[in-house]
This record gives sequence, C-alpha cells and structure tokens, in this order.
Amino acid sequence: MFKCFTWNLGHRLKKIPSQMKAVVKRNPDIIAFQEITLESSKIIKKILSSSYKNIVDSFELMIDQSLLKGPRRLGVLIATNYDLKTRSQNEFEINWIERILAADITTPHETIEFYNTYIPPGSSNRWKKIETLEGLYKGLAKHTEKKRILCGDFNTPQDELLKHGVCTFAQKINKKGVPKLKKIFRGGSGNRWDQGERNILEGLKEFNLSDAYRRIHPIPKKAYSFVIERRGKVVAKRRFDHFFLSKEFKIKSIEYLHQFRESGLSDHSPLELIVD
Repeated sequence: MFKCFTWNLGHRLKKIPSQMKAVVKRNPDIIAFQEITLESSKIIKKILSSSYKNIVDSFELMIDQSLLKGPRRLGVLIATNYDLKTRSQNEFEINWIERILAADITTPHETIEFYNTYIPPGSSNRWKKIETLEGLYKGLAKHTEKKRILCGDFNTPQDELLKHGVCTFAQKINKKGVPKLKKIFRGGSGNRWDQGERNILEGLKEFNLSDAYRRIHPIPKKAYSFVIERRGKVVAKRRFDHFFLSKEFKIKSIEYLHQFRESGLSDHSPLELIVD
C-alpha cells in the first residue's frame, strides 16, 4: 500500500515553506507538483531533500532551458523515496515538453509507470491546451502489462452532469442544463477541442487508465479542486486535478484536501490517493 499526492502549487514562492510543511505532514510516498518554475524548484528541492531522496523536475530533461520563459516557465516535479528512473520525453509529441514528466518508480512490490502533467489552460494559451492533450493521449493510448498512474492539473472538464456526464469547454450548457457542442471554439473546430479533452477524461479508459476519483465517487457526487472567484464571489467550481490509474490498483481512499486551498496555500486543492 502506498500514498500518492498531486497538487498545483499555484506558483506562490513565499508560500513554499508552508506548502512543503503541510505536504510532508501527510507523509505521501509519491509527490507530484505542478506549476513550478526553475526558481521554485530549487527551493522545493532544498526543503524536501531532508525527507525525500529522489526529486526530479521536468526542466532537467530539457536540452534548451532558454525556452523556459513566459507561459513555458511552468513545469512539474516528482519526489519519492522509492527508486526512480526518468523516462524519455520523446515518448510524447508535445511542443511544451516541460509540461510532462514520466518515470519508472519501483515501489516495495513492483515497478510502475508514473506520469505527472500540467496542461496549459485554454483561456490564456488557447490551442496549446489541445495540442498538449492530444500529444499526451497519443503517448499513453497503448496497452501495456505495467501498472500506470497519470496525475496532474488537466484544466478540464468544464463540468460533470448527472444526465450528460463529462462536459468539455467546447460545449455550451443551456439554462436547462443540457450541453451542446459548439461548431467553432476559440477560432478552431469545436469537435477537435471536445475530443481533445474527452480523450483524456474518458478515452484512456480503453487503455486501462480510468478516473480514480469517479471509480469511488461516481456522479452525481459533486467535486471540485479549483474555485473561480470574481469580486469576492464564487462564479465556478472546477474539478481540474485528477488521478487516472490501472484497474489493477485497489483504491483504499481518494479525497480532495480543501483545507490546503482554503487556508490560502494555493488556488488548487490537492488530491490524495491511497492504493494497494
């Protein structure tokens, strides 16, 4: 049995010591962080090094780190005391390759494939979001004998509806709660956008990677990990942060830890998973 912990840190440098203290207190066996930078990674590694022997970020695998500026300054990190070996970034046809980190992690019982990702938000990066999702899906859409875990901040779905299931951002939900696909979305095909999100959320199940939270807490249970506020009012709650894993894993528990977000440590709630 081991515990996994995924969290978008929200790129809050001054909060890092408090964030790390809160995470270490939970004593996870495998940690996956998103929205880190070269600067924040150095601080995180320094603090976590007393508790975790293997810490690696996605920047380390890049040939040209001069590309890490603007929206590309953000990446991901994995920390664990288990043996860890990074996998080649060439597995994925993704331009912003710093948004994915793959590793073989050897637990006390077996070696698993572990993937940590931070998908660019479509509101600010437009089609880079779908291009990244498509590259991620293409790299994972294969059958393998090894158990796999995929986690991170996927910036999807828009919503999950009792009668209609997953609703992507390429769909408009009318006043009756019925989603309708937009023909054109953000200057491109609404169908392509919809499929890009849906392939990860639903399509990977065909390749033995299913939504861990929904295995335990099916719709209609409402859940969220990110809250959008405007002028002090909550306008939307999104479940952007996920674990997808092989069906051979027995889930002991999986929960969003809202106290981390509510205390101001990040704008995301981490997701904690315990599997056997």
